[in-house]
Amino acid sequence: MFDHEKKIVLGSHELRVPALFASYRLGDYPTSGLRKFPWAMTRTEALLINAYDFTRRKYQKQLSSGWNAADDLHFQGKPIIIDSGAYYFTKKSKLSMSPSEVLDIELRTHADVGVALDHPFPPDAKDKARRIATTIHNTEIMARQMAHTPQTMAIMPVIHGHTPAHIHSCIRQLRIIADRYHTPLLDHVGIGSLAPLAQRGDAKLAVDVIHTVRQALPRSQIHCFSMGSALLMHLAFYSGADSVDSQTWMVSAGFKLAQLPGHYVMRMAKREYKGDEHFRQAMDQFRQRLAILADQEGFTAKDWLSGRTVDLTQTGERRRYVSNLIDLNRNEHVHNRACHNLWSFNFEVRQYRKAKCDGLLDEFLQSRLAGTRYGAAFQHARKLHAQARCALSRQLLPVACPPTPRALISSGPVV
Repeated sequence: MFDHEKKIVLGSHELRVPALFASYRLGDYPTSGLRKFPWAMTRTEALLINAYDFTRRKYQKQLSSGWNAADDLHFQGKPIIIDSGAYYFTKKSKLSMSPSEVLDIELRTHADVGVALDHPFPPDAKDKARRIATTIHNTEIMARQMAHTPQTMAIMPVIHGHTPAHIHSCIRQLRIIADRYHTPLLDHVGIGSLAPLAQRGDAKLAVDVIHTVRQALPRSQIHCFSMGSALLMHLAFYSGADSVDSQTWMVSAGFKLAQLPGHYVMRMAKREYKGDEHFRQAMDQFRQRLAILADQEGFTAKDWLSGRTVDLTQTGERRRYVSNLIDLNRNEHVHNRACHNLWSFNFEVRQYRKAKCDGLLDEFLQSRLAGTRYGAAFQHARKLHAQARCALSRQLLPVACPPTPRALISSGPVV
């Protein structure tokens, strides 16, 4: 799908892939529990912000006063994408923002890439075709405006569709727009409406969609929106995505949840546990998993206020670290959990890259995904990889290849 040394260019920045964009909502620091920006401590390489935040009067004023994403978020020298905020209209039949309004916000933030105003849909939406048409229409409006604007920001169009017919139709129309306005519109593309598929158990279909886009756009940066859980990101990368974004690191911290590589989140409070003994056992299990990760994979952690490295191989250090993630009486450790979660996500990206570089990617993903809700989807993705290798080999020498799944040759209605 992609070389382990591949880098993508966003504005003046290079980013090694696969990559995670930490999704940040304005005000998370300090009003949502963050005590400082966590980017440097957590080795965060890329950031995604949201144009929707600037519909609030407070941030409208800041933007009018010269707000700058890199400077104001203390994220200089690294790439920033600004999303259009369309996710918040997923369950609504109409958008209340215009593409011109969104583009104006995006340009004024000085982000490197601005996402075109799309209209995502849940899997059971009845008006998918109309929403896809709206997305293409909005993209053309923004591309036309950018043709008369100094090129300080790239536009990322968003592809929607759950069948190859609709995916390829989107790409054809985007190529026409790119040619019409002489813009490299397909250098960066996003894929939308995927997260609801995975959440409802259709991860195999999400794999098919990503794989289809990658086959059609082998040289593009492909970004999958909201597929940044510690497990799901691996599936997205393996299927062909260069990058994903995640707000889970922050949101789950507010719900007293902590993430460890290769595991589901664990609640760090007594609620939902059947008594003190069950809670104690759960925290013991969390500490044991930390010890195993530290011993087998070199996983470390930090004091998330001072930045001091914590040696998780030491029992006492491990106990103190976990105690600073737990909330018993009030939500006082949101910052620690948020930093821990983001650190864990960034660790997983580095582990994926290392496994890819070492030629051990399938073994690594098997250890991470087997036995999870994404296990079957991973095996499906492996078959697609095998078919892609066969297709490449067939150009040189005929070989016996497994049959192509029906999901990739269907041209029926959007599902």
